[in-house]
Amino acid sequence: MGEKLGKKLKCGDVVAYFGSMGMGKTTFTHGLARGLGIDEKEVSSPTFALVHEYRGKSNTLYHFDMYRIESWDDLYSTGFFDYLDYGGILAVEWSENIENALPENSIKVTFKPGEKENERIIEIEGVDFK
Repeated sequence: MGEKLGKKLKCGDVVAYFGSMGMGKTTFTHGLARGLGIDEKEVSSPTFALVHEYRGKSNTLYHFDMYRIESWDDLYSTGFFDYLDYGGILAVEWSENIENALPENSIKVTFKPGEKENERIIEIEGVDFK
């Protein structure tokens, strides 16, 4: 599903992830990277770095983790608003922590636990998969 979405993305798109810890947000980003022509082996969780940058052939993916963001000052310190102007694609984990700062046209990806132990329900809003 991430790879399919990655193939539809264009410069300036923001993909906002919503969901609790361990729901597969970073794993989804592996697929997103594949869809963008980026080696998924390069993708890792940006929890401590706050943002990782992955350069593809035609796009750059900026992978954010907003888990520790608690204020506007924290958000500004990440450079998030600057990255919006860079023309790449942003994948934002823990978007619930910065929901008021997300562009209105962000693609929202919500991760929920399924009925089985390792099952996930993934809902995507803001992009047409047809």
